[in-house]
Amino acid sequence: MANDAMEKQNIILKEMIDASWNCIGMISLDSKFVYLNKAFSPVLGFTISELQQKSILDIILPKSKDIFEKTLKQSLENGTDNKIMIGCLRKNNKIVYLDLAIKLMTNKTMFLINAVDVTEQVTEEQVLNRFVVRLRLDKFGTIKDTTEAFNRLSGYARDEIKEQNYTELIHYSTKEDVKTDFIDHIERGKPWKGMISFKKKDETAFWVDFMVKPIKNKYADIIGHNAVMIDISGEINLQKNQEILKERVMDGEEKLTIMSETMRTVAHEWRQPLNAISLDAQALLFDLEFDDEVSKDSLTEKLESISSNTKDLSAVIETFQSITELKSSKKKRNIKEIINEALKIAELEGSFIEQTNEDTKAFRTYPKELSAAMSSILVNAKEITALKEDKKIWIKSSQVDNHIVCEISNNGGHIPEDIIEKIFTPYFSTKEEKNGVGLSLYNSKMIIELHLKGRIEVSNIDESIVMFKLTFPMGALE
Repeated sequence: MANDAMEKQNIILKEMIDASWNCIGMISLDSKFVYLNKAFSPVLGFTISELQQKSILDIILPKSKDIFEKTLKQSLENGTDNKIMIGCLRKNNKIVYLDLAIKLMTNKTMFLINAVDVTEQVTEEQVLNRFVVRLRLDKFGTIKDTTEAFNRLSGYARDEIKEQNYTELIHYSTKEDVKTDFIDHIERGKPWKGMISFKKKDETAFWVDFMVKPIKNKYADIIGHNAVMIDISGEINLQKNQEILKERVMDGEEKLTIMSETMRTVAHEWRQPLNAISLDAQALLFDLEFDDEVSKDSLTEKLESISSNTKDLSAVIETFQSITELKSSKKKRNIKEIINEALKIAELEGSFIEQTNEDTKAFRTYPKELSAAMSSILVNAKEITALKEDKKIWIKSSQVDNHIVCEISNNGGHIPEDIIEKIFTPYFSTKEEKNGVGLSLYNSKMIIELHLKGRIEVSNIDESIVMFKLTFPMGALE
């Protein structure tokens, strides 16, 4: 009776194993199938009898064989239970992935195996790895893993970027407040979402819509961070191109306005010499037609007057041509170098000049023309403060966001409000004796605003101090 009961239990147990969704079986020490339940057949595509003629090594993918054999050896030597994932080739030559548990049986002559089909999960992971830009950090911010998509986007191989701190990837084009907020959230173990710029292997930037969340263990301790991102470099570049196009349209409109003003000024400056030429020509014609005894000296005088006025016309053209058409090349310079050159041109030196130059990045500009433009402002300051005993000229340069700012101030007295807006007008002067002066500040404005895409402003700080503020967008001439 006892034997019958045991046999009945064995039958029930075998039926339970055969009915299991898991692939349960036994293999010999040399990996041949000894027993297989029915679940193996649909998973691997072979019949049970076909599988019983094989070794499990016959269907394992080459890349999985090494780890499988090492795991069997470890189980045999240590008697430990192990779990690995292997890839197998089905009868229809499709790949299937199995989560395989291995246990050495008590008699130590066979292994009990329990396998679960995880192909769908593995395939999803492969898709994620290939197409989702993702990285994993430990709790200290060290990069522990990256997806193929991230490596492809950044240009880094997985081993090249692994063990780096994530902060080393942040590109300098990321705004400082965004960078600070981003780092602060990660350090405090808080989720963060936003747009940020990362650095590729070749040092160029790529922009991403970024989201990071902490990874916690069952005790709610933070053990790392998971980050996913979407590449938005195309959108950012499109936006920048639209801004550049808009800026170019505005530049074009501004140039047309400036050119119109210039043409009106040229026409005004031509009017006087043209009238003089016209009068001399009419007088010359009158003398030749009606005065039979016209003297050579009289003719010479009128011809010389016409020649002189013609030269004045040419001078006006050359002056405005030199302002509107720059012939020199753009070069990368630091603002401090430009200021020092401007001081030399203006022949300014002495203890009454105070310079404050903060650290700034070099930027592309027309150094010769910019130095000349600044020197005009400095010469103006030099002349206006010449008679003061406590004369002062202050020069300050700094970098504000993506702009270079230069402020030139003097204590020569404020400019009346009714003329402060006119000082950049051609041939306008506040001096009693103009002596041909009047284009220098206009020239400075043209160079800074038309050619350097900058801005020049003047303001009264108080009753005695006037400040010229020059602003240049970095990268505008790249």
